[in-house]
Amino acid sequence: MAERSARIPVTRRCFLATCAATAPALVLPACAAPASARALRPGPGDGFDPWLEIVADAFRHNVRETAKLAGGTPILAVIKNNAYGLGDQVVGPIVAACPGVVGLATVRVAEVHALRDAGVQKPILNMAETSAGEIEELARNDAWPTVWLDDAPERVERAAQRLGRPVGVHAYLDAGMGREGMPLPRARPWLERLCRSDGVRVLGTYMMTTEDLAFDRQQVARFRAFASEARAAGLAVGTLHASPSFAVVNLPEARFDLVRTGNLLFGNMPDGPAVVPKPELRTVFRLCARVARLERFGPGDSASFGRSYVAKQPTWIALLPVGHTDGLPASAAGTCQVLIRGRLYPIVAMISSTHTIVEIGAENTVAVGDVATLIGPDDAAIAPHAVAERCGMRFFRMISKFNARLPKVVV
Repeated sequence: MAERSARIPVTRRCFLATCAATAPALVLPACAAPASARALRPGPGDGFDPWLEIVADAFRHNVRETAKLAGGTPILAVIKNNAYGLGDQVVGPIVAACPGVVGLATVRVAEVHALRDAGVQKPILNMAETSAGEIEELARNDAWPTVWLDDAPERVERAAQRLGRPVGVHAYLDAGMGREGMPLPRARPWLERLCRSDGVRVLGTYMMTTEDLAFDRQQVARFRAFASEARAAGLAVGTLHASPSFAVVNLPEARFDLVRTGNLLFGNMPDGPAVVPKPELRTVFRLCARVARLERFGPGDSASFGRSYVAKQPTWIALLPVGHTDGLPASAAGTCQVLIRGRLYPIVAMISSTHTIVEIGAENTVAVGDVATLIGPDDAAIAPHAVAERCGMRFFRMISKFNARLPKVVV
């Protein structure tokens, strides 16, 4: 495999200073990288902690592919749940800087703070019901609260009184999903209260799909009819959006004024009928660790708890200081491989909280300090979807388990 250029560790100060400019390419500051005579890819510092590499160009590419798929409809990028495990303060500024992305969406007030602290200046929609205090907090951060409970007009008004100005919100309507939102049958008088309040500005109205295509078409039709009738009655419903990634792919009629996408941007193609042409999505991260130990085992030598690996013949064994508490699925043992110096090696013993054992073979072809890629775009065998499938997991469930303390390096 061709050697890649050195990856530079990003401190928070360096990262924020760099991301203040929204240039198409993220130029990292010239922080010192560890010297090495080997053809290695440096990770954070010169230690042995595992890390995540965030592939900025892959995110930019996936945004472009999503924009094409959505026919140019503006994108509200969903960067929730700590960017699905990849780090919202790293991913958020990269995605926010992409042309076609008009704002970001979160599900926690703390995520709004994290994105603002990371330098994101575009609008942020928080897609969760909030208290009057949280509504005020969001408004002070120039973020849009979502509302759907019966007493939302009163809570927004209390926040507006404390702020001394109206609060812009998005109204979430339940057209049949049955999870969140104001149910459509009783939404009209509630929306009228919101729209007629001096303390409220309804900037948007939205719904969620169920990923049952036939039912979702009915939902979208009900939502469209409701919005049309509300507008005809003089109610300002604002920007309409009803299209998460599944709907972007499968329900063009749900695009409305925005598409609200997460899956596609993170390289995950939603289920559903085949799209022609199919978007060429790219993997946006690598999970990496360095070889921390090499030993030559003889027949009968064993490794890990319960002697879960026993050598049958002389072989070299490598230790990687990464485990299931870092987010590597425990079920990767015996099913998955890692990439070191362009070659694949099997994970052979029980994965513990912070350790993974790899069988190198009769000849030692790696060295302590070599970078191992456990999940990433560099070989089909370690691609995220391949690893998730072998581990019996879905893509987002797997990456959402990454430890939030893993260092992130933008590459």
